[in-house]
Amino acid sequence: MEKRRIDDCEPGPVPSPRPVDRFGFVKQEHGSPHEGVIKSRSAIQFEREERRVRKWRKMIGVGGSDWKHYVRRKPHVVKRRIRKGIPDCLRGLVWQLISGSRDLLLMNPGVYEQLLIYETSTSELDIIRDISRTFPSHVFFQQRHGPGQRSLYNVLKAYSVYDRDVGYVQGMGFLAGLLLLYMSEEDAFWLMVALLKGAVHAPMEGLYQVGLPLVQQYLFQFDHLVKEHLPKLGEHFTKEMINPSMYASQWFITVFSYSFPFHLALRIWDVFLFEGVKIVFKVGLALLTYCHDDLIKLPFEKLIHALRNFPEDAMDPDKLLPVAYSIKVSKRLEELKSLYEKQNKKVVQSAETNGKVKQQDMQED
Repeated sequence: MEKRRIDDCEPGPVPSPRPVDRFGFVKQEHGSPHEGVIKSRSAIQFEREERRVRKWRKMIGVGGSDWKHYVRRKPHVVKRRIRKGIPDCLRGLVWQLISGSRDLLLMNPGVYEQLLIYETSTSELDIIRDISRTFPSHVFFQQRHGPGQRSLYNVLKAYSVYDRDVGYVQGMGFLAGLLLLYMSEEDAFWLMVALLKGAVHAPMEGLYQVGLPLVQQYLFQFDHLVKEHLPKLGEHFTKEMINPSMYASQWFITVFSYSFPFHLALRIWDVFLFEGVKIVFKVGLALLTYCHDDLIKLPFEKLIHALRNFPEDAMDPDKLLPVAYSIKVSKRLEELKSLYEKQNKKVVQSAETNGKVKQQDMQED
């Protein structure tokens, strides 16, 4: 049977025009659950945003030429400004600069095109099947086999060829989709490489490898952090038999881009690309802190629902993120990582020992 490629597919009909928000997502007829958080901007706010953009342009220079120099000279200023949010018009460029992907792109001319045109992937059918599930309410991805879906396919296919050990896993579509809203295919591809291979921070590829080893580690760490930072809630979770795998896996796999309001996801991604995965832990703890008094009263079923559907006011970046920034986790994350690796090593060694014993028993029989 001949393999079906997206290039062989005719684009579907263009969806009827509908009102969209400032990010390009189709507005819900009755208002999205978190729509109220995005307030219309006044003239004063617009002017403030313009001043902020001018500061950022001065900081990064033309095409990012001054970025590295500025980061070396004033790292605390950069960190503070990123935490306040990168201006949307500069977000794509700044993401490439802070992730290290711009350097990867410049060092590998023509590689993306080579992967796309001359290589084949065993994941192509899986990618085609999944692309319509990625940001389905965004105008860029709505047309079946249209420009957005083709770009998404190209990036995911190229990565699955570039890193055949990881290949393609469903959650990767949200990473690629988010990036494509702010940059070209090739830029998005190299930013994925930077993230998964660890150009600046620890590699993320373990989130998508067989068995999701990094997800397991992160959930172990988060479980401990919840019990340490929010002991009463942690105790309630234990009583109701709730563990982080029931609600937090997607937080780590998609860095909050799967089901969280887009304006909040962007602010988290700004910090994530600059400071690393610790912001995911911090935001997770901040959400639980914000909703602590309500969560602690709920039985199992209502608790699961609440943990997957946080209230509108908890999703306001200007309320949630300051709480997240105030939570210190770096040192404890390292300690918990060591503990996890030690425990995991014992489990592996125990399994290997049991396997050898069984093998000996079989030989003796």
